[in-house]
Amino acid sequence: MLGGNGFLGRHIVAALLARGARVRTLSLPGPPDDSHPELETRTGDVTDPAAVRDAVTGASVVFLAAGPVGGGRHAAGVMNAHTAALGCVLGELPIGARLVLTSSVVAVGAGHGAVLTEDSAFPNSNLKVGYVRAKRAAEEQALAAARRRDIVVVNPGYLFGPNDPGPSVMGRLCVRFWRGNLLLPPPGGINVVDVRDVAVGHLLAAEQGAAGRRYTLGGANVTFAELFAGLARAAGLRRAVLSDFRPALPGPALWLLGALGEVGARVTGKPSDVSLELARLFRLKWFASSARAEAELGFCARPLADTLADAFAWHAGRTRVAPRGLNRLWLRTDRSAVSRGPGVAV
Repeated sequence: MLGGNGFLGRHIVAALLARGARVRTLSLPGPPDDSHPELETRTGDVTDPAAVRDAVTGASVVFLAAGPVGGGRHAAGVMNAHTAALGCVLGELPIGARLVLTSSVVAVGAGHGAVLTEDSAFPNSNLKVGYVRAKRAAEEQALAAARRRDIVVVNPGYLFGPNDPGPSVMGRLCVRFWRGNLLLPPPGGINVVDVRDVAVGHLLAAEQGAAGRRYTLGGANVTFAELFAGLARAAGLRRAVLSDFRPALPGPALWLLGALGEVGARVTGKPSDVSLELARLFRLKWFASSARAEAELGFCARPLADTLADAFAWHAGRTRVAPRGLNRLWLRTDRSAVSRGPGVAV
């Protein structure tokens, strides 16, 4: 398991151990892995051939779920790690071993509402988002290598759920929303899926996936307005005005926030959660179908309301997830709500 202490990697490791597998991980320094008698952990870089060789020796299946996530100037210089890591792994992969590459729904593509499949033409070749380009390039590299190696590609949607010690990009978005720091939703949308279901989907791909084939592992296709409404229900919150979280943030305002985030990152020297790349990303709708994975692998995603409720419960036990100060003027406790409200309408 390459990338074993990331948000997804931790859940893949847990799923493997639950199946009785012997697991060896290679990860950068980070949150510690849970101890287990069948778990062997290594610290190192997936672009280091010696570290990868040591990690994958004797493995029958290798999961590659490592690589930088994010946008803006701080991420721009590291996105080539996706293709570099894959090239390193392909050079060290044991003969006869299967490689399961974690790509992303962003490598499937986005538009303005169309639901894309693995066979759809990629519509975002000119999109200036380093993460999208890096994921697409690594996927194309893997599928080319699959002509002679046993490689399966999976394309998860945007990951939500518990056990997110990082926290992940989407975990930070959730916490910011629950604290009342996100006033209006972006105009686009995403495919939201539970990280635990995606972990199981990786195992299904390893066991049943066809070599050289892509499988989207997704859940609900929702606009950000619908996502924000679901996050509010999960936390028992309501908006004081415009309870359906509409209208969305206007496009020019989204670009302005992205530009301000870039300026702030330059001034402080710290990464920003808002950037021009994020503005380009979230003006689109990253909607995808998991029909192939459902039919060929038996993949199944749980209801979105359950995922968001579990994510809230986990984060609530570790950090502040309630608005305070002026944020309580627009985001308030909903006395009539329960944490597991109805699912988000799609």
